[in-house]
Amino acid sequence: MFPPKSVGLVVLMQKKGTASAVDRMQKALDRHHVACKVIDRYDQLVHHMDSVDMLMTFGGDGTMLSVSSLAAMHHVPLVGINLGRLGFLTACSVDEIDDFVEDLCAGRVDIDERNLLEVVRFNEGGCLIGEKKLALNEISLLRAQSGKMVDVDAKVDGVLLNRYHADGVLVSTPTGSTAYSLSAGGPLVWPAAAVICVTPICPHSLTNRSVVLPDSSHIVLKPKERRGRYDSMIFSVDGRSTYEMEVGESLHIKKADQVLVLVHRKGKNFSELLRAKLRWQGAEIGEDDE
Repeated sequence: MFPPKSVGLVVLMQKKGTASAVDRMQKALDRHHVACKVIDRYDQLVHHMDSVDMLMTFGGDGTMLSVSSLAAMHHVPLVGINLGRLGFLTACSVDEIDDFVEDLCAGRVDIDERNLLEVVRFNEGGCLIGEKKLALNEISLLRAQSGKMVDVDAKVDGVLLNRYHADGVLVSTPTGSTAYSLSAGGPLVWPAAAVICVTPICPHSLTNRSVVLPDSSHIVLKPKERRGRYDSMIFSVDGRSTYEMEVGESLHIKKADQVLVLVHRKGKNFSELLRAKLRWQGAEIGEDDE
């Protein structure tokens, strides 16, 4: 794996500093005789997956999410160069590119395997609709209309957990615990924890809280009619793609067989990351972030 022979530099959107960051990475990889190619369209990315042995994205966590499923399915390690703000998943900043490439080519990096969720949709008759989808952060089942709460039955291993009256329900990975799930009141979970979290979004009852399940669990979410009325719903995969849900359909969610391989600099610690990104006590905050 190290040093990589061919790296795909994924630039799916242009923002301030992107061009200079990509140029700096190309020069750093060239000094270490590592071939690279710039990929600026998703269809190009799909075409090149079999010809690269590492992907580097330029942006933030959102950019990494957009390619995470593809990277996992092709067993290609993923590196994030942070041009955004939070960057829970990214490996380094633009200023750290030269040092990171040197460490990468010398094998002085850490490998971090992240679990994903697999979701499939069934109609009322039990027939599969479409293909399975993978999520690094979460699967969310949401109301499609503002101002109306929805009812969702959540079953775990075939047994009813709860009927939620809420704006929706999230099923998240440990990686996703710092994303939408955190905003919905879910727990912060260590990335290596073997769990799945189920979190209601703005539930009607204050007793409805997040539930932390073993990652061997099989979860089914099914929209329900309320007083003879069905309010339209959608489900979302990592907040990137949305799909309409019809009455009688259900989502079946479990841990995916695939894992996403992330590459980080050695010594990166989740405690330090939480302190810095969430600005907890003890975090070192640069003057430009004040």
